[in-house]
Amino acid sequence: MTETPPILERRGGIARLRLNRPSLRNRLGADDLAALLGHCATIAADETIRVVVFEAAGKVFSAGFDLDALSRGETGDAEDGPDGIGRVGTALAALPQPVIARLHGNLYGGAVDLALACDFRIGVAGMELLMPAARIGLHYYRSGLARAVERIGPDATRLLFVAARTIDADTLLRIGYLTALASADDLDATVDALAARLEANAPLAVRGMKAAIAGLASGRLDGEAFAAGLDAAHRDRAFIEAMAALRAKKRGG
Repeated sequence: MTETPPILERRGGIARLRLNRPSLRNRLGADDLAALLGHCATIAADETIRVVVFEAAGKVFSAGFDLDALSRGETGDAEDGPDGIGRVGTALAALPQPVIARLHGNLYGGAVDLALACDFRIGVAGMELLMPAARIGLHYYRSGLARAVERIGPDATRLLFVAARTIDADTLLRIGYLTALASADDLDATVDALAARLEANAPLAVRGMKAAIAGLASGRLDGEAFAAGLDAAHRDRAFIEAMAALRAKKRGG
């Protein structure tokens, strides 16, 4: 298989965003991050995409940011870190569509943040996670720490970032990093079932509530945008038809 920067594929309303450097354990270099940002922009602009699955080729989900770049002193800025990797996490989190991380193997470093930026994280039994920043003296960037605190809370964030120890799958599920845990044989079925469920839901309601949850979690909910999203969802054909069907059912006894 030819190894490339991340790939974007489309199957109906489901987009699949795949890391594709298995021989390098899907390490994230500047070209990979640029490709991910471009793909996120494409997905965000396409209203026919209902769901995104973030996945990876090979045995390891991702080894994280390219350590060779770090060794050259490319630590980046305080907000988004080396090569702006935090901007990729922010772009993933900001997608209007729900995003599922299919975590079929171990993940390290910056990949911990990118998976955390997804709305759902389905892990596999036996996987491990390591955030080694504190071990090597790297101070993590602000956007990644903020995302972790918002999504899994300060105690779990300290366990991942400050303790800097390897975390097993059961612990990841317990602390809320993983949404669900599946066996290797059941991982695809679990991810596909969730993707199908999300694809079938009313897109305006899904998008509006996803944005509202993010705003509430960060303490930055835009009240006008929330009201506009609610109004749009209730004017949408999906809601109108569902209510008409409910009334018809009641009339039919």
